[in-house]
Amino acid sequence: MTADFTIKDLSLSDTHYFGFDIQGYRSPLSSAKSCAAIAVSSFVYPSTNVNSANIRADSKINNKLLLAKAQKYAVRKLLFQLIFEKMKDWVFTYIDINEVNLFKANSLRLVESSYPYRLLPFNYYVCFTHSANKIACAIHAKKPIGIDLEVNPVSMKLAQRYYTLEEMKWLAKLNDDRLPQALNLLWQLKEASIKQTKANKANLLSGLKESKLLAAKKLMLKSAKDQDRTTDISIFNNQISTKIYRYQYLTDHENTTTYVYIASENLVAIW
Repeated sequence: MTADFTIKDLSLSDTHYFGFDIQGYRSPLSSAKSCAAIAVSSFVYPSTNVNSANIRADSKINNKLLLAKAQKYAVRKLLFQLIFEKMKDWVFTYIDINEVNLFKANSLRLVESSYPYRLLPFNYYVCFTHSANKIACAIHAKKPIGIDLEVNPVSMKLAQRYYTLEEMKWLAKLNDDRLPQALNLLWQLKEASIKQTKANKANLLSGLKESKLLAAKKLMLKSAKDQDRTTDISIFNNQISTKIYRYQYLTDHENTTTYVYIASENLVAIW
């Protein structure tokens, strides 16, 4: 990847879109009921032609910086694709007042000076996540939203550093075939929760040590034959697509937190 690449050099591939209503159930992206929308994609960027024998000692650092730059460009490119995909079936009426083009005057603008990010003129809440060359973005019309995806497995060493004692006890009881999923799911829940509730606080690491055991237990997938079809699971083409868990606060019945696990994309969203 060259140092002077721009967003135009990035191409997105294998893009998938998801729409959800306020309770976390799947809904058509353009539907008025879809208050949350998520896009997941992979990006490809120009590769360097430098021969491996001539790579400088600092090349790994340079590559990390360039990858971070590519990720930043790619998620923003995906955001605008998501908006246009959501709007493509909308019906607009052109209004001309005093020769002012309202669409131009109210053009799309991402406000990222503080968390949570907002997208104008719709005033949507915005969240990004990326892992290697896989990226995702989310918008929510009414509430701050946090998302996280992970391409690489979370190590037990990392879990021992940040997971609670109760979380570690739960992990110790799992079979080897379910342990990797549980390790990643807990980490994703913590990361997504930080983005949704703590992104504007100074000590972000404290969020990694908050327990997400209850949500992880509710969202963990079983084999398809063992699924209880009365639970909040969306199944498409005989594969589990999303799983939902809603937490209602005992002291405030109007206040709920919705957790959505998009298993096919290894992504967690919280609003």
